[in-house]
Amino acid sequence: MMLFKSWKSYFYALLLHPTEAKVLIRSSNDNYYLPRIEITKRIWPSNFKAIKDAMEQELSIPVNILNYASYQVDRQQRKIQGIYLLEQHNPTDETNVGTWCDRKTLNSLSFTCPEQKSLIEEYLIELESSNIPKLRPPWAQPGWFSEASAWIEEELEKLEYQQLAPVEYVKSWSISCVLKVKTTAGNIYFKQASTLPLFCAEPVVTVELANLFPRHMPTVISIDRQRHWMLLEDFGEPIGGNVSLKVQQDIYRLLAQIQIQSIEQRERLLAVGCLDRRLDILQSQIDPLVNDEDALSKLSTAEIEQLHILVPKLKNLCSQLASYKIPETLVHGDLHLNNVALRKDNYLFFDWTDSCVSHPFFDLFELFLESNHQSFFGSLKGLWKWKSKKRLQDAYLSQWIHYESKERLLEAWKIAKPLCALHHAITYQHIIASLEPKYKQEFNSALPNFVREIIRSY
Repeated sequence: MMLFKSWKSYFYALLLHPTEAKVLIRSSNDNYYLPRIEITKRIWPSNFKAIKDAMEQELSIPVNILNYASYQVDRQQRKIQGIYLLEQHNPTDETNVGTWCDRKTLNSLSFTCPEQKSLIEEYLIELESSNIPKLRPPWAQPGWFSEASAWIEEELEKLEYQQLAPVEYVKSWSISCVLKVKTTAGNIYFKQASTLPLFCAEPVVTVELANLFPRHMPTVISIDRQRHWMLLEDFGEPIGGNVSLKVQQDIYRLLAQIQIQSIEQRERLLAVGCLDRRLDILQSQIDPLVNDEDALSKLSTAEIEQLHILVPKLKNLCSQLASYKIPETLVHGDLHLNNVALRKDNYLFFDWTDSCVSHPFFDLFELFLESNHQSFFGSLKGLWKWKSKKRLQDAYLSQWIHYESKERLLEAWKIAKPLCALHHAITYQHIIASLEPKYKQEFNSALPNFVREIIRSY
């Protein structure tokens, strides 16, 4: 049965020559191809470490992964196939596991997979012209890893941390890159996030939040404002979703307390780089969203028509929600239990890339999301989840009782539901518009799902 078929991941190396517009290819019986590795499990596109380790073993030289040139998932066959752009970690390293090929030579060769030849030509043209697409993130460009590693090592030396291992990847994808290095003070983490229109100045914002809430924020040990780099002390592993309901209740209560304490700090947070995404701004973003054909391209004509019909109602809901005495304040923007850790008996919130000042309830998108349960057992599970979400909702709203009565808080919660989905749909609208085309697939379902949540609310 397909259900029990193992996942297989096939990755091809598009290794760039260190000084010339050439790539490494192999041949067999006058047929050419890119070096390939096979991993007998599902590998996510952002898992650079697993791919890098396997590539280095295959090529017999240390490499850095720049980005993927292509990536496809066949769920029916449980198969993943990707072509990754690589650079040599040490440019003087020689490899004897293939032949360097320029564009002139490429034209005369026959490839086992013709699509590889087309892709190689595309990148060779890019190398010859030195014309890197404007939307390509810095960490996907040659030389970035070496530059970032050198900065990390320099900062560690200043801080008198002894480095015990080379810098390595934790995660790299279209909107951020995270590296890790083992030191005598534990693991130190490096992060750079994209400077997208609705992303905050994360290094500076994280420093400010750590000053305000030192027990519940990552400790930033160094930043580079210009390059949006930061080094963080180790804060342990994410809690994840497999924790008790009590733990989740404690986290949501704490989130509300931090948001309430942040009310008086709104101007300060805006000044350091949190985005202003308050209700009046959300209201002004509705028309641009519903008229954005590219953003809504994954939706059906009927869904788009329904969304247009809801525009007046959504604008009215923004005004209604603003009439409640619940102050707009700090919003994490991507709050889920994989962005929460437990450190020294304190819960810690990290990954503040999407942070802003907005309506606090917009952080609770996981409680607002609907579940679709078809079977009897699915319905029972759905009932259990509904009861759990209700208890989490109560834990969170109980902290806001000073501002409104319980009845009024529940009214505001109901109004906030479609607006929460709208807030996040607009986030993804701006993310997708700012990505190099090949990366857009990483967010194919996010925006349509949030739009459908808006529609389902009516």
